[in-house]
Amino acid sequence: MIGAIIGLIGALVVGVVVIGVVLALLGVLFGLAMGLLGLALKVLPIVLIGWVIVKLVQRSERKRGALSASDRRWLDSH
Repeated sequence: MIGAIIGLIGALVVGVVVIGVVLALLGVLFGLAMGLLGLALKVLPIVLIGWVIVKLVQRSERKRGALSASDRRWLDSH
């Protein structure tokens, strides 16, 4: 009888430890996910603005269909 009670208490202790470890790991994963989401929400607007600026600069450097001077020389020589 005493052995059964000690075995039950031991199983309960092991169960509580396992549940605690699982919940701790889930908390860590959830915390990392929320941290990365928060970081992405802070960085994304900056990256988007930078991308738009780069595209505007690329468009202003050379218009579509326009040939550079070296392209014209190459076409004239052939």
